Amino acid sequence: MSRRVKDYNKIKKESRRKKTKKYFYILIVLTPFLYIIFSIIRWPIYNTLLDKYGKKTEAVIINEKNFKGKGIITQIFSYSYEFSVHNKYYRGDSRDSKYTIGNKLEIEYLDFFPEVNRRCKK
Repeated sequence: MSRRVKDYNKIKKESRRKKTKKYFYILIVLTPFLYIIFSIIRWPIYNTLLDKYGKKTEAVIINEKNFKGKGIITQIFSYSYEFSVHNKYYRGDSRDSKYTIGNKLEIEYLDFFPEVNRRCKK
């Protein structure tokens, strides 16, 4: 190979490396922003899907506490509920401290994605 071809290949390789670094840095900077955006818009999307395609079933409150806040003095919590779809069990947060273990409540879930579920609106 001639010297020109070697120099051209070297420049091309360095250029490719610089582009890769550039995209990597952009990805690192954008990842936290994309995570925050997803966290904010996730529940409005889930609620819309549940309103449109949600199926109702009965769930039972289980002995799994979900603590609200980080207070040491007042540890407010709610219990989780559990329900089954196609012989597989799923859990959700009741988000209400009035329920006790063994209570039953009505919930909504997506048949094609039961991990997305919520307590029914009264």
